[in-house]
Amino acid sequence: MPASRRRWVSDRRFQVGVQLLRHRLDGEAAGAAYADIAETALAALLPRVAADFARTHGALESGALVVLALGKLGSREMTPTSDLDLILIYDCAGDAEQSTGPRPLPAAAYYARLTQRYINALTTLTSEGALYEVDMRLRPSGTSGPLATSLGAFRRYHETEAWTWEHMALTRARILAGPQTL
Repeated sequence: MPASRRRWVSDRRFQVGVQLLRHRLDGEAAGAAYADIAETALAALLPRVAADFARTHGALESGALVVLALGKLGSREMTPTSDLDLILIYDCAGDAEQSTGPRPLPAAAYYARLTQRYINALTTLTSEGALYEVDMRLRPSGTSGPLATSLGAFRRYHETEAWTWEHMALTRARILAGPQTL
C-alpha cells in the first residue's frame, strides 16, 4: 500500500483516538470507527494487490476472492491495538484449472499466493509503519494449511469438522472485500 494510504489509515486512527480521549466518542462508537477505517483499507487494497498479482500470473476467469472478517473487526468492536482476524475464501468454476498469465498457476496455488501478497501488503513494516497485524489462525486449517480456503472446503469443514467455538466465531463474521456474488 502506498505511503499516502498508510498515512491516511494512521491519521484516521489517531483522530479516533483523540476523539475517544476527549470523550467525543464512546467506546462503542470508537470501535465502529476503527472498524470502518480497517474495512476501507482492506477493501481498497484487495483490487490493487490482485491487479499487481495478475500482471505476472494472469487471472482465473471464473474465480473470485472475498475477505471475511471475524473477531473484533467482524463485530465492529475494534480497539487501537486490535489485530485483524481474517479468512480469505475463494471460489472458481471447476473448468478453471489454471490462471491465464505468463506464469500460470493452478487455482489453489493462485489464491494462496495472492492471499500471501495481500497479507504482506497489510503487515509489511515501512517508514510509515505497518497497517495492521493480521491473524489467520481462525481459518479452517488453522496455521497448518493453505492461507486461502476454497468455498467448498470452507462449507465442508463447518458442516463436518468445526468445533462449537468456530461456529460461534462465525456469528461475528462479515464480508469486507470482494464480489458480493461470492
